[in-house]
Amino acid sequence: MPRDAERTKAAGGGYTRFTRVRRASYCRVLLVVSTFCLLGLYSQLLRVTSPFCEQLGGFINHRHRPQLSPLLSPLKFKKDGSFQLSIFSDLHFGENAWEPWGPKQDLASLGVINSVLDREPETDFVVLNGDIITGENVYLDNDTQYIDKIAETLASRDITWGSTYGNHDSDCRLSPTAMFEREKRYKGSRTARMVRGREEGVGVTNYYLEVQGLDARVEMVLWFFDSRGGFVSQEEGGGNRRKGRENWVSKEVVRWFREMSGRLKRENGGRSLPGLGFVHIPIGAFWEVQKRGIDGKKQPGINGDQPVNRQGEGWCKDGMEGCEYGGQDGGFMEAVMEEGLLGLFVGHDHGDTWCSDYEKGGRRVYLCFGQHTGYGGYGSWIRGSRQVWVSIEGLRLREMDTWVRLESGKVVGRVRLNETFGRDEYEVVEDERTHLPVDEEN
Repeated sequence: MPRDAERTKAAGGGYTRFTRVRRASYCRVLLVVSTFCLLGLYSQLLRVTSPFCEQLGGFINHRHRPQLSPLLSPLKFKKDGSFQLSIFSDLHFGENAWEPWGPKQDLASLGVINSVLDREPETDFVVLNGDIITGENVYLDNDTQYIDKIAETLASRDITWGSTYGNHDSDCRLSPTAMFEREKRYKGSRTARMVRGREEGVGVTNYYLEVQGLDARVEMVLWFFDSRGGFVSQEEGGGNRRKGRENWVSKEVVRWFREMSGRLKRENGGRSLPGLGFVHIPIGAFWEVQKRGIDGKKQPGINGDQPVNRQGEGWCKDGMEGCEYGGQDGGFMEAVMEEGLLGLFVGHDHGDTWCSDYEKGGRRVYLCFGQHTGYGGYGSWIRGSRQVWVSIEGLRLREMDTWVRLESGKVVGRVRLNETFGRDEYEVVEDERTHLPVDEEN
């Protein structure tokens, strides 16, 4: 293979072998840059050095560890051995900013976030699970202001978070990379980019985060995947050309996931670490479960979007839309099962909020939709957030608790995901709706 081709392959894959000839020179540069990174406690210097430190560190260590702000301490279980996540899905900021109702939607969405977090004070970590922005309604020069609104809201509460990007986070006038770079200005962001490659080819938000126990031993891994979709960004496509992106987790990311999962297992003495996965667009397993039937007593939640929109649905080779599902997510689905994820959490379908179990090949994973959080996007189902509560002891038994906290303050769909889930019965979730208040002038 020609040297240029080898270098291109190494840079595009992100986790492939780095050319040894270049390693020594990069290490010397890293030594100098590290000095500036250590001085990053000064906020102005940190803004200058962090992006380069993050990028250079990624080439040296093959993105084996997410490069986070030095101001962030590791994620840890609380003293009682518990850890709670609040998942906000489909915020859809930035719709019709030129109309009075557009900004009102965004304010209402921030209200949902604050309402939920006010009532869930034990939240240790927030997940923004895709479609943070409605890309077709914003531009490259103003999309980041919406990231600011969300990040500032979370930062004001001293809450740390991680994101996945969804199909609406990419459009011909919107850059997911610009969103990522803006998000990384905030010390509370743990969003990372561990798989190098073209934005169109592998996406941006592919990474993992470790959660430590009381003795600093890693007890859980949070995995984040970019299901891509939407349209080619301004950086990739040029101008306002709209060409559909592949809308599934790429094969490169699947290989990275398998390799990192195996490496983490080896680093922990052959012990498989319990993992929770987050991705915006559902995999085909959700469709298979729905096709068999959702029982409102055993799988409480709204089942308003039928059939489930799967990764690969609607994408055409020519970049157009409307083609049938082609099983493109099969490799990712197999990896989710074989690498032993305990649960996979998705958004995308605003009218689905249920959880179910899925078994295949003697393995079991829990599949959960979030709750439509934002006032942007289609549908008027009541807004809220899926909550996930895990304990170190429960993880060893492969079980966890989850519920939905609605903007009204009510809790619905509380279930325990364990061996008897699917046989246990719960209270049926009502199909509630909420609408944006409209004054007489508008």
